Amino acid sequence: MPTNNYIEAIERAMQVLEAFQGQRELPLRELVARTKLVKSSVFRILFTLQRLGYVERTPDGRYSLTRRLQRTGGDVGAALDLGELAMPLVTPLARQFQETVNVGVLDDGEVSYIRVIESPHALRLAAHAGMRSPVHSTSLGKCLLSRLSRTELDRIFKGRPLFARTERTIRSRTALYAELERVRARGYAVDNEEDSRGARCIAAPILNAAGRVVAAVSISGPATRIRPDRDREFAAAVMESCRRISAVLGYKPDAARAANE
Repeated sequence: MPTNNYIEAIERAMQVLEAFQGQRELPLRELVARTKLVKSSVFRILFTLQRLGYVERTPDGRYSLTRRLQRTGGDVGAALDLGELAMPLVTPLARQFQETVNVGVLDDGEVSYIRVIESPHALRLAAHAGMRSPVHSTSLGKCLLSRLSRTELDRIFKGRPLFARTERTIRSRTALYAELERVRARGYAVDNEEDSRGARCIAAPILNAAGRVVAAVSISGPATRIRPDRDREFAAAVMESCRRISAVLGYKPDAARAANE
């Protein structure tokens, strides 16, 4: 690489960002230790990243990455296109059940579909990459929200009413937050005709090395085929696909649990 094209300041900034891998937040002294950079240099980099909206400082003086970084570049330490990564691991799911499979991420308080494999059935749920859906009425959305803190959830829904998509849509934050607790406990979410009448979806989350949800996978179709009596069957298959993707991203349940304690 020609040295005259190399920008050392960017290298140092990336060192600071990568130091967060596996941690939600870190104090300045730990970032200095991890990067082996001069304290004043790390402080200036953090100040700049904070001004740009990529880092925020907590009330106790620690630093954490913001969700803006995920929207612009994905999770630090996993600079992989999640869609490309997920495709070979979710394609068998679509083949097994012959139903539509979706991969979505959280973007500005909505579900953004990054990959879709459509069902071969004439009667199917139409979806396409780039499509956006509400988080409160979809199984993908519930999974994407399931591990956020109450503060993060309140920030997302501030000034954002929970519109009824069908008569089954969750309409209150209290009910939604209770549902998210259930999603987190069992490992999957169900959209029981909450976003569209006659349609049901089952989703599971994809987690990174820090145990943060970075995406979700859902299987969707007519309620006549995605029947409640088959929920556990569908859920087990979707969760297994997500487990494999999460493993590629470096997720280890015990390590992530320890990092978040």
